[in-house]
Amino acid sequence: MHRESVSAPLLAAILAGLAMLGPFSIDTFLPSFPALARNFAVSSLELQQTLSVYLITFAVMTLFHGTLSDSFGRRPVILVSLVVYLLASVGCALAQSFVQLLLFRGLQGLSAGAGMVVGRAIIRDSFEGFAAQRLMSLVTMIFGLAPVLAPVIGGWLQSAFGWQSVFVFLALFSFFKVPASLQ
Repeated sequence: MHRESVSAPLLAAILAGLAMLGPFSIDTFLPSFPALARNFAVSSLELQQTLSVYLITFAVMTLFHGTLSDSFGRRPVILVSLVVYLLASVGCALAQSFVQLLLFRGLQGLSAGAGMVVGRAIIRDSFEGFAAQRLMSLVTMIFGLAPVLAPVIGGWLQSAFGWQSVFVFLALFSFFKVPASLQ
């Protein structure tokens, strides 16, 4: 049941990249908290709502991504999720109010989990036994880089270009995942 069209390492890289949207969405913008608080004139407690809204919508939607991909197909669910995520990231970068930022963070959460959930379904559909375990391990290993790299990238972007650049980076990251998802 091995899918011959895409090599296992390439598939692992694609699926890990899709799964990385979640941790990148959380950890990349953390260095921008002080700048966001100043920009929107909110307290650190209020700013933490950007994480809460994201995590709640992420958690709730992970319950549905699998069912949606079973009903509509793996590729369409991933592609729609990537487009929603891209638009939400651009919305975050262009937010003019704290409420807008919260709304767009919620949209990011709704869409970011598709890569992780549907990616696992793709592995289950395409591989069996040891091959599936091996591919899942490879995806997990690559995915493990995200929480390490994200705050570093976010800090560099924040220092060089400001908080909006973090969300532009997230939009670009998702944009470059779209062609890979079309394979």
